[in-house]
Amino acid sequence: MDIHYLKLFNTLATQLSFSKAASLLFISQPAVSMQLKKLQDDLGFKLFDKIGKNISLNENGKVLFEYTQKIFSLVEEAENHLYSNNDVIRGAVHLGSSNTPAAYIIPRLLGEYMEKYPNVKMNLHVGNTDEIEHMIFDNKVDFAINSGNISYGTHVEVEKIAVDRIVVIASPFNPLSSRESVVAQDLEKEHFISHQPNSQLFLYVQSILGELLIAPEITLHLGGIDAIKQAVMANLGIAIVPYMAVRTELKLKLFREVRLEGKTWEYPYHLIFRKNRFQTIAALKMIELFKPGFSRIIDEPW
Repeated sequence: MDIHYLKLFNTLATQLSFSKAASLLFISQPAVSMQLKKLQDDLGFKLFDKIGKNISLNENGKVLFEYTQKIFSLVEEAENHLYSNNDVIRGAVHLGSSNTPAAYIIPRLLGEYMEKYPNVKMNLHVGNTDEIEHMIFDNKVDFAINSGNISYGTHVEVEKIAVDRIVVIASPFNPLSSRESVVAQDLEKEHFISHQPNSQLFLYVQSILGELLIAPEITLHLGGIDAIKQAVMANLGIAIVPYMAVRTELKLKLFREVRLEGKTWEYPYHLIFRKNRFQTIAALKMIELFKPGFSRIIDEPW
């Protein structure tokens, strides 16, 4: 089996997308299809099932994928060992992240990383918490940062690296904004703006409202924190969000934090990766930067 075709197969099996594989391999989609056909013809059997526009590994493909992962992990390990002996760190890091850290913390750290290791290519894959867990399971990323409290399977290593806090925000025009603190019953009369019900942040909102023993009306479900912030600024309601997502707007007084008497809530960030996965030197250096970097950015005085 030609190593070139195995690399193409490994990339396609990882991405399960001809367009994404073509982009990563710097070739056209027809070229990916032609080379896959050549590999399958040489083997005498197919490696993928296709339903509509979607592809998935069949049983033969799954077997070969296990081997190609081992092959290219060893190749990457050899390259990194050689580069480390020459004090040059090269390669690529595939990082996964849920939306909040990807938008408000990681870009700063990637900038610092690029200054230290300019020869490393970086790919940031952003998704909701469930999508990121699947990326880890499918070996699509080297490691990931997920927010919130999630129970993972035994295949995942989990390490808490920082703790944010959850805040209640309101427009400056909302009467609650002028008060030093409020009680739970004050919130029950408010319209709430929240994430979609399948999100980790929505589960946090539900948990907090349950703890407060109130059941206010959630009038808007929006797909992202930026949309939620815009709705709050338009005085359409109040929202419960991570502090890091709104720190700048609070500083600029675009909206206000509504403080509840005697109540605080934590919002953790976890580093996760698949057990027994070989980590390149480039990935280890990024992890080494991220562990203290998250807390440093969160704790910066404003």
